[in-house]
Amino acid sequence: MTDTTLSMQDLLTAAQGPLLEPESFQSTLINNLTRTLLRDNRPPCLLRAPTGSGKTFMLARVLANISSETGVVWFWFVPFVNLVAQTLDALKSNASDLTPTTLGLGRNQQPAGGQVMIATTQSVARAQWRNKGYDADGDDDTRTIAEWVKLARSQPLKIGLVVDEAHIALDKATEFGKFAQWLNPDFLLLATATPKDQRLLQFMDSAGKSDYESFAVSRDDVVEARLNKRYIEAVIYDLGQSLQSVADLKRTVLRQAWKRNQQLKQSLAEKNIPLTPLLLVQVANGDKTVEEAEQDLIQLCKVPPGAIGKHSADDPDPVMMAAIASDSSKEVLIFKQSAGTGFDAPRAFVLASTKPVNDPDFAMQFIGRVMRVALAMRQAYPDKTVRLPEELDSAYVYLADASAQRGFEQAVQAASLVKSELEGQTEKLLPRRMASGAVVLTNKPTPQLPLSYETSTVLHRELKAAEGENDLPHPTTTGPQIDLFAAATDDQPLDEWQSLALRQVRSTAKPAPSAPRTQAEWVSHLAKHEIRAYPRRKDLPAVPVALQAERKPAFTQMTAISRSVAVKLDIPIHLADNAIRAARNQLKDTERHTELTSGQFHDEKVLIVTDRNALAKEARLALSALPQTEEEDINEILAVLASRLLPMVRAKFEDFDPDQVPEEKQLQRMARDAANWVAKQQAPILAEALHAEIAAQAETFTAQPLPDAMLFASALPLSKSPRNLYGVLPPHKDEVSQLDQLLLSDDRALLRDSDWQLEDGTLRAGNYDSTAALNNEELAFAKALDRSEFVRWWHRNPDRKPYSVRLVRGEHKNNFYPDFVICLEHYPGDEPLLRLIETKHDSKDAARKAKHIPTFYGKVLFLTQDQKQMKWVNDNGSLGEVVDLDDLSKLQDWLRKTRPTQTDI
Repeated sequence: MTDTTLSMQDLLTAAQGPLLEPESFQSTLINNLTRTLLRDNRPPCLLRAPTGSGKTFMLARVLANISSETGVVWFWFVPFVNLVAQTLDALKSNASDLTPTTLGLGRNQQPAGGQVMIATTQSVARAQWRNKGYDADGDDDTRTIAEWVKLARSQPLKIGLVVDEAHIALDKATEFGKFAQWLNPDFLLLATATPKDQRLLQFMDSAGKSDYESFAVSRDDVVEARLNKRYIEAVIYDLGQSLQSVADLKRTVLRQAWKRNQQLKQSLAEKNIPLTPLLLVQVANGDKTVEEAEQDLIQLCKVPPGAIGKHSADDPDPVMMAAIASDSSKEVLIFKQSAGTGFDAPRAFVLASTKPVNDPDFAMQFIGRVMRVALAMRQAYPDKTVRLPEELDSAYVYLADASAQRGFEQAVQAASLVKSELEGQTEKLLPRRMASGAVVLTNKPTPQLPLSYETSTVLHRELKAAEGENDLPHPTTTGPQIDLFAAATDDQPLDEWQSLALRQVRSTAKPAPSAPRTQAEWVSHLAKHEIRAYPRRKDLPAVPVALQAERKPAFTQMTAISRSVAVKLDIPIHLADNAIRAARNQLKDTERHTELTSGQFHDEKVLIVTDRNALAKEARLALSALPQTEEEDINEILAVLASRLLPMVRAKFEDFDPDQVPEEKQLQRMARDAANWVAKQQAPILAEALHAEIAAQAETFTAQPLPDAMLFASALPLSKSPRNLYGVLPPHKDEVSQLDQLLLSDDRALLRDSDWQLEDGTLRAGNYDSTAALNNEELAFAKALDRSEFVRWWHRNPDRKPYSVRLVRGEHKNNFYPDFVICLEHYPGDEPLLRLIETKHDSKDAARKAKHIPTFYGKVLFLTQDQKQMKWVNDNGSLGEVVDLDDLSKLQDWLRKTRPTQTDI
């Protein structure tokens, strides 16, 4: 069996890692884990600790302690091949009293106490081996696992099993669990970086374990020990609509990440810290991805070629990765996603990811590459009561795909939920049925120590019954109470005493929660049920306690033509300027920095690299939609536009030194790119406007108070919004539909509109349900509001809530709930007023609703999607002008012209 691609020389080398001295929390955990594992009933033990907290070191010392007390041989399993070499080095450095090797080599050696055989879980999670009792792959020169285990037990030696990085290693939890059950280890020790993981629970069940002892250390403790950086900053790009499809975010990320790395290098030098920061660049798997990133760094970022290290192979080479990570002459390490986990690079502060990473487990692995604190930093600041400079105590993750941030947010959130439990606690496995009918295992703390840690027949049958595989027989006999964990034969039915004992186990595992008394307890209470509260912001102007609503009153030849069009096309100065900026990679847009542990964020305007190929494609696609146009016509239009723009391009370099002016061929290329930009922006212009009329004679009243906070599942973190009343973009409709699969029924019961009576007053909670969710068009408009300076704040108005804005429809019995309430200035210095905007699919329905103008809010603005553009609707139902989501000044002007004359009730 081959576990790694490492050579024998690599495996027999001396330890390369530093010899560690344990931190206080590490010593406590090592001692408590050792004492627990050495108890007479030898419980399984689980260590929960953040990435970079020294899990491998602590596990190694526990193994050494136990091996000094009794003869034990150990199986140590990891999720990735490159972690085999890393674990070998760690054991050689910090456990000289152990004998580490690989499983491929070790099983041909004579078993001896303290021997540790390291492999990947995939190497033994094989059904064909299980069917042959793991006695399947031997020959004259290779001993099977079954033969080696039999030999070890005959000496006699005990068997220990370690599963490191269990939250990833147990991807095939059931099959590996069957191997563990066959192995029947005397000692079972697992380590994970997450607070809860269904795969881990499935493994425990398939391994025949019903209970285990858990130990944990929080990220806060690890940060205070200077093992982890305090802050984790994710950087994404929130682009306007005109840039979204033509921005080259991969190259933008490389440029911005290298810029950050150079800033850190300067900061370290100013503080006399002998450390060269390392920029990690993670690219997609493929033949040319590493080389393409290298060329971009050299040509675009001006990185010296000698400062770039790269790992081009698809299979990870841990020796090469470690060598580059420790070579201070290298300032960049480029690697593929497949080689992106399990190597240590403490001098790395910045990770540039050009490949989406949405799985939280893998996201945490990537964060772990930049989260560790280098020894030079710890030596420069020996007093742990003095905080490190914030910029040097931060890990930076630059993401080319904004959607990848969610995976990193979930990873950090999961790590933050781990609370220190250095003394250990018993956790029990219980089956629970979801609303969909699926059965999942849950782990609940219990104060009672079990008599045995093996899965009882009672609980095993209960799980099978919940899965619909077997029904529990009715009690037919009575008798004295028996051992709850005693085995029952197939012909021995469960009696009433066993059923009562089972109910008592459940009762102990699920104590009734106490009601929260303060806002802090309320937030914590919701978090335990995987619900997050988003409070209403108090830093916004003119936010009323409640909104105004309405109720019904009490009483009842083409080339020539194409050339002519291109010649006459009006190219405004600002459009020409933006087009040339796009051609020169000088368009600016929003770079959003989010500190993932606190959720705080800030925006910066940075230069965005333009994808020339995508821009040309977009321009041709837009021009191909023009009537009767062919390829020749498109070429003519673009050629004319490029000729018109070329003098403007030359003018941009009038003040440059002659040796800095681009060659004529390059200037013409820029003019061509600028022509593509103009064609893309101007092709879909239409001349129509919006007019509306709403029925009259409605009474205005004050709706119920707005919620103090809005609730949503914490597994789906909402994106930050600088101008939303609750600080976030409401969820997408697709996200709301996932709630039934993400939350248990008990948790979903808390996810509703409700009033909470707390010591400091009544707290009103709202629910981001389907009535408040956004579709794609509404989400694009909400982001445009966030970018508009005249908008002070905005609120998503849900349907049929007692606190919603509702308007009377003069032609229909139903009420009307506009989608957006916006607080804005109609002109600079104007008093901010509330206005209403509705997005509609049916322009005729909008015209009917527009017949009534509410006195308080003034004329409602109706927007509708037409093809790929958003337009407003005229009073007669026809479509009006295009709403440019990059510049809502026309929308502001429309609202100014319809500004209400009466704003008080």
